[in-house]
Amino acid sequence: MQPLLGTFVTIRAQGQEGVPESEVTGAVSAAFSAIARVQRLMSFHRHDSDVGRLNRARPGCHLRVHRWTSAVLSEALQLHMASAGAFDCNVGRVLVRGGLLPRSRPAVVGRSKTSMSRAIRLAEGGRVNVAQRVSLDLGGIAKGFAVDQAVRVLRSRGMQSGLVNAGGDLYAFGSAPQEIWVRCPKSPTDMKLIGRLQNGAVATSASYFASNLGNDGKAASAIVNPRHQRRVGLPGSVSVVAKSCLQADALTKIVALRGSLPASIQRRARATVIRL
Repeated sequence: MQPLLGTFVTIRAQGQEGVPESEVTGAVSAAFSAIARVQRLMSFHRHDSDVGRLNRARPGCHLRVHRWTSAVLSEALQLHMASAGAFDCNVGRVLVRGGLLPRSRPAVVGRSKTSMSRAIRLAEGGRVNVAQRVSLDLGGIAKGFAVDQAVRVLRSRGMQSGLVNAGGDLYAFGSAPQEIWVRCPKSPTDMKLIGRLQNGAVATSASYFASNLGNDGKAASAIVNPRHQRRVGLPGSVSVVAKSCLQADALTKIVALRGSLPASIQRRARATVIRL
């Protein structure tokens, strides 16, 4: 277990029979390194991350980012369009204002409410064209991407089965299904079995330990309604099972904001929604 991505990450892996324990340990270590790399590239907190550089960029700038960051931004923009704007990563200013992200750059709070699709454009070679000032936070999608990258590393190292769990965003692979437990929204110290997972991902969004309430009287989550620029309240939890953890992670936000998934997104991700 290691503290990464604002949570604790657990990785389990098993190689073929007879594989030395040192190879398994090496694979797990490499998987943790992949997650740490995602954190360095996409952290809102770091000024030298790709996200930090984009958030400091002036309109008209053209920045080159890592191919992983470009891939996450591309997926985020596709989901933004497919969800009619419900999924939007240009909401950092709201989370800073709510104390969920650091006020390291005072200008962030006052920046425009422009959607991410109008604020940035992706170009070839990992270039991002910044049309307007942004306050990007990839926390709603990058954690799932990090889990996927860790799984990719484990498989490339010959691991036959395993599980990567980043604070409830998890991917399980191998021949044996894994039990999936989530916190009960009304009693977060209790756990509930929601099913079994094999070669797929699940992510959950909730407001288990929120200390303040939204305008609707429900516990205010870290999910932002981009149209109203406010954090939304969640009466329960939303879990999404999907073919990748990136998709599962992001789709919980769309369900929380829209109430359901657009059919096109659901088919593409092979997604199933579970509510508690």
